[in-house]
Amino acid sequence: MQLSIYIIDAFTCERFKGNQAAVVPLQQWLPDATLQAIAAENNLSETAYVVLNAQSNVYHIRWFSPLTEIDFCGHATLATAYVLMQADPTRQRVSFWASAVGHLHAERVAHDRVEMTFPRRDAALLPTPPAALVTGLKPAPAAYRINAQAYMAVYTTEAEVRDVVPNLDALKTLGPRDVVVTAMADSGKPYDFVSRYFWPANGGVEDPVTGSIHTALAPYWAERLGKTTLVALQASQRSGLLFCDVAADSVKVAGHCVPYLQGSITVDV
Repeated sequence: MQLSIYIIDAFTCERFKGNQAAVVPLQQWLPDATLQAIAAENNLSETAYVVLNAQSNVYHIRWFSPLTEIDFCGHATLATAYVLMQADPTRQRVSFWASAVGHLHAERVAHDRVEMTFPRRDAALLPTPPAALVTGLKPAPAAYRINAQAYMAVYTTEAEVRDVVPNLDALKTLGPRDVVVTAMADSGKPYDFVSRYFWPANGGVEDPVTGSIHTALAPYWAERLGKTTLVALQASQRSGLLFCDVAADSVKVAGHCVPYLQGSITVDV
């Protein structure tokens, strides 16, 4: 069987920046073992698969890291919306459904961005963090928070976030949750806050850009900074920019995409 595949650099205007995602449109679902094997072969943060429900015009979307299926992935959703919109230039909006998060929407907006609407997933204060989290991050953060996806470590300065050295063996024991570290941006920067994301239990060492966790980061920094429209920098080696708008029940996360590869893959089913 031949399948189309696209590799997209998401949350960036520069090729070889942002986070790579593979997008594989399907006519029908393949066995889970095949989906996982393709993702492992791709060896990217995520491979996204979509199957169109023609009656509702909604795409069922699933995401796989090289290690496991992921409940929620922002950058691969952005990449998938971009691929579908490029295939049909008249398409302005794409609706997705994912079992873990429900309905997700993406649409073309100004400045050549694609904007996704996600449910808020606020992070609550965590007064007593697990020991593995405390020993897993150096330097130590000022505070800890938690949501369904990840532990959040809040730092005082941007430099501390950039300098974090994770103990991956310790952080891996925190699975299925990942770990995000964050701080307010330095004065004068063209973004409002920074983050880095570690996920040794679910995908790898450090995720280049993690759209999904901004459903927790953006509401937190919106409250701290007293503004609902924010620009976020994920300060990984590849780096990426995310444009966030926070509402009472949702977070809009927008970004750019740059195409890298289009081709076909061969699988046995």
